[in-house]
Amino acid sequence: MLSCSNACIICGEREGTISTMDGPVCAECIHPDQIPKASTLTKSRIIVYARAHQDGMRPRLAKAPKQYLETPVRSRSRAITQGSGITLAEALNDIISTSEGIDIAVSFIKMSGLNLIIDCLRDAAEEGKAIRVMTTAYMGATEYEAVAELADLPNAEVRMELNSDMSRFHAKCFLFTSKDGKGTAFIGSANISKSALTEGEEWVAMIREEDLPETMEDLRSAYERLWSSPYLEKVTKSNRARIERAIERRGV
Repeated sequence: MLSCSNACIICGEREGTISTMDGPVCAECIHPDQIPKASTLTKSRIIVYARAHQDGMRPRLAKAPKQYLETPVRSRSRAITQGSGITLAEALNDIISTSEGIDIAVSFIKMSGLNLIIDCLRDAAEEGKAIRVMTTAYMGATEYEAVAELADLPNAEVRMELNSDMSRFHAKCFLFTSKDGKGTAFIGSANISKSALTEGEEWVAMIREEDLPETMEDLRSAYERLWSSPYLEKVTKSNRARIERAIERRGV
């Protein structure tokens, strides 16, 4: 078993033989073009560059297969739990693939979870569909490389609460609008992490607008109010240092 000191900081599975600003990485997780300047690079820059240049990566870093359901989850309002027979990642990918508008609000976002839905989100963004994401620096759980990757998608905007003492934003909501203007919402306990989207004991209610139109309207209004909050800051390349400091301070 690798010790924490020499494990690759990206995959955590192989020995890190290449030094970077944030720690060692293995040759499988860094694009060959970046190896000569690795000592000047951060973990987030390595990950974002690798994803943008997939063709030059080794087969080990090829995209994971997308998760789709044989029977669309949106056929009825339902609860998604450990006993429901589907994962939240599967349900979200199924909805993302047919949505025109995608609005997400979660307390934290980790690469382990984002990797499960990023391909569908990227496809949607490249098709011109609007994506809005809100998250926080609370408890230092959000990973900068995750919000940076989302903010880098076309037609996407990410806003982040950097000081939880000012406004305690703890919502977990995924709102989708289909081509016919109908909405679907996922409300529950799940943030964007691998555990929450797969095997974790999260309880999430999927609500269809056809079943509860007034509830859907309430959720849209709540999202717009939070989106306009003065306590949220847009994630851009220029404020990276400020965001990373907020994460290090755990949002306080």
